[in-house]
Amino acid sequence: MNTHSSPTEIFPPVVFGLVIGLFIAAAVPVFSQTHQDVLRLITEQDLARQEQTAKEKGLTEVGRSMILELKDGPQIEVVRPGGGEIGQQPVEIDVVFNQSKNGDEPNMSTLKVRYIKFFTIDITDRVKPYVTANRIHVTQAEFPKGDHTVEIYLEDLQGKASSKVVEFKVL
Repeated sequence: MNTHSSPTEIFPPVVFGLVIGLFIAAAVPVFSQTHQDVLRLITEQDLARQEQTAKEKGLTEVGRSMILELKDGPQIEVVRPGGGEIGQQPVEIDVVFNQSKNGDEPNMSTLKVRYIKFFTIDITDRVKPYVTANRIHVTQAEFPKGDHTVEIYLEDLQGKASSKVVEFKVL
């Protein structure tokens, strides 16, 4: 009786195991990203990297007065958070996009959401799972404590752009 398995007997289960392992490794981040209870748009690690880079390069934080808001495109209405101070988390994010003044519809494929501190972090991909035809709606989002500035940019179907800057402080 031979107790050793031949390579042809071992190979299929090993390959199957590797394929399943790769599938799980690929699927878990996607699943957890789109089905999390709480969306973390900015993490402590994001802020730490920004602060370290800013320190190394001698940068100072960008102030709102340095950010130009565009108003020719779709109307951007930030329903929540309205700015100011946020004491309790998680917080609801609700942004509605309406037609431009000339009646053109928003072109959601041009949406960009940027976190602005020492330099800009494009967080559009983090928000995309929560975008519908004319809205961003996140029922539960968390931010690290501190001051935050987020810019929302969108064009209409004619290419006219609007942007909105939202500033808030998390206590």
